[in-house]
Amino acid sequence: MDITPTVLSCDILIVGSGSAGAMGAIKAKLAGANVLVATKGPYPSGNSTKALAGYGAAFGHADERDNPEVHFGDVVRNGIGLCNEKMVRTWTTTICGLTEEMRSWGLDLIRDENKYSQRPWEGHSYPRMVHHHWSTGKYLMKCLSDKSQELGIDVLSHTIVGGIFKDGDTVSGAWGFNYRSGELYIIQAKAVIMTTGGYGAMYPVGDNVGAATGEGYAIAFDAGAEMVGMEFGHYLPTPVHPKALQVKFVFAAFINGLINEAGAKLLNNKGEEFFYQRYPETGATKLTMEELTRRIGEEILNGGGGAHGGIIFDISEVDDKFKDHPKYGRMWELAMRGKVDLLNDPIELICYPHDLVGGIKINEKGETNVPGLFAAGEATGGSHGASRFGGSALSDCLVFGALGALEAVDYAGKLSNHTEIKPADIDAVKNKLSAWIASEDGADPADILDKIRNIAGTHLNTARSEAGINTAFSELTDIEKNMIQNISAGGEDDKETATKIRQAIEAEGQITLCRLLGTASLERTESRGGYFGGSYRIEHPDRDDENWLKNIVLKKLNGSIEVSHEPVVKLDEDYSDAMVKAMSTEWAVPDDPEYYSTSE
Repeated sequence: MDITPTVLSCDILIVGSGSAGAMGAIKAKLAGANVLVATKGPYPSGNSTKALAGYGAAFGHADERDNPEVHFGDVVRNGIGLCNEKMVRTWTTTICGLTEEMRSWGLDLIRDENKYSQRPWEGHSYPRMVHHHWSTGKYLMKCLSDKSQELGIDVLSHTIVGGIFKDGDTVSGAWGFNYRSGELYIIQAKAVIMTTGGYGAMYPVGDNVGAATGEGYAIAFDAGAEMVGMEFGHYLPTPVHPKALQVKFVFAAFINGLINEAGAKLLNNKGEEFFYQRYPETGATKLTMEELTRRIGEEILNGGGGAHGGIIFDISEVDDKFKDHPKYGRMWELAMRGKVDLLNDPIELICYPHDLVGGIKINEKGETNVPGLFAAGEATGGSHGASRFGGSALSDCLVFGALGALEAVDYAGKLSNHTEIKPADIDAVKNKLSAWIASEDGADPADILDKIRNIAGTHLNTARSEAGINTAFSELTDIEKNMIQNISAGGEDDKETATKIRQAIEAEGQITLCRLLGTASLERTESRGGYFGGSYRIEHPDRDDENWLKNIVLKKLNGSIEVSHEPVVKLDEDYSDAMVKAMSTEWAVPDDPEYYSTSE
C-alpha cells in the first residue's frame, strides 16, 4: 500500500459529523470559513440519528410557565452539583433561537400553527420536548444534511483522524486515514473542532453506532486538552444473551415495565431475587432505571453473573397476554425471529454505556485549554455535571456545535497564515503506518480491540472497584507491551490493510481512554448518581458532598495522566426565583407514562 500523503488545507477542520459536527460545519461555512469535515462514516452520521423522543427547548408553548431559567434549574438539579453553570446558562438560552433558525432551514418538527408540540419528559418541570413524533433524530439530521449540501461543505467520508499536529502549544492541523481507499491525509488547519461523539462501541454490547469507538477523547488528551468528569457515565441494562436479543436500541423499558407491570424478576446465579437484600419491601419494583442499573452492575461485579456474565431476567411467570402488548410485544417478536425459547434459554442482562457524561473540558464558547482546539457534543464534559437526563443530548450538541464553530472562525480569522506542520511530525506518522503494514508476525488489531472490549465491560462498567480498576490497568499495560508495540496491519489486499490500520488507530486510542476512565474513577472516592448517570464505587457507596462537590480534571504531563481538582463553575449573575425553584424541586415525572422512557 502506498502511504504517500495527500496534503489538504482549510481554515476549520471538524472531526465528526453527528448533530454537533454538522451544525458546526454549517455555522462555520455560513460565517465565511473554509471548512473541511472528516468523519468515520458517511456525512452526516453518528448516534444523533438514534435520538427518538426529541430535545428540550423551553419555548413555553405547552405551558407558559416554562422558560430558559426553569430549564437551567432542571439541568443543574440533575447534574447533582457538578454542572458548569455558565455552559448550562448558554445552552438553555440559545437552543430556542437555534431551533427557529433550523426551522428556516427546513427542520420539520411537529407544530400547531406557530406553536411547537412539546411533550413531557422525566426531569423537566414542564412539557418541553420538541420533536417529530418518535423519529426526531432522523428528521434533524436530514435537515442538517440538506443544509450542508446547499452550502457545498467539503467532506472526507470514511476517514478516521489519528492525531492532532501542534506547533509548540498551538494546533496546526491533523492527520487522517481513509480506511476504504487507504489514503493518508495531512490536513493543515487554523482550528480543529472535535465532535467525535461517544464510546459505546468500545463495550461488548450496546445501542451506540459501530463508529462510536471512543478514540476521539484520547486524540484530544494527547494534544494537551484537559478532560473533566471522565468517571461519569449513563449506563443501562441490555441482553448479552441470547444473541438474537442483542439489539441496537434501548431495551431498558422492557425490563422496568415488565418488572412493575407483569411480575418479571431479576435473579443472580444462585437463583436469588437479590434486590430484596437491599430493598426488603419492594425488591426490584418501584425503582428508577438508574437504581436498577446500578444494583445490576454491583451484583455482576460481586460475582453474581450467570453463565454468560449477566443477571437473569426471569419472565417465566409473565402472563402470555404481554406477548401481544403494544409496549412489550417487540421483545417476543425478536425472540421468535431469532428462534429463541425465552423460557428454556433465559435472558441475561449486563450493563452498557448509553453515553459518557464527561469528556473534553470546554467553556461556554466551546474552547479547550489548547489554542486552536475546540470541541462540542458528547465528546465534551461539564455541561451535564454527573448525570445527563433525557432531552439534553441533542440540544447541548446543537448549541455548542454552533457556538464552538463561531468561536473557531473568530480565532482562525485572527491568524494571517496556517501554522506550519513540522516535516518530522509527518514523517513520524508515515513511519508508524509503514511499520504496521510491514510487520508480519505482530498482533492483529481486531484481537486487541476484543481484549479492550472485555476489560471495559468487566472492570470499567457502571459499578467499579479499586481492585477491578487496578486489574484493568495491569491488563492494559500487558496489551501495550505485548501487542500495541508490535501491531501487524498488513492484509491480503489494500482493503484489508486499510481496515486493520483503522482498527489499530482505534485500539491505541482506547488504551488511553480506558486509563482516563479508570484514573478518574479511582480518584473519586464516593458514589454520585442521578436519574440518568453517575459514578459508583463499591468501596465508597455513599455520596459525599463535603469532600467531593468538585470536578476531577485530567491532563497529559510528561507522558502520564496528571490529576487535579477544580471548583464547580458558577454563574456570574444571581439566581432568579425560577432557577432556585427548579433547582430545589423534587424530580419531575410526567403524569402519563406513555410519554417517557429511559432514552432521549
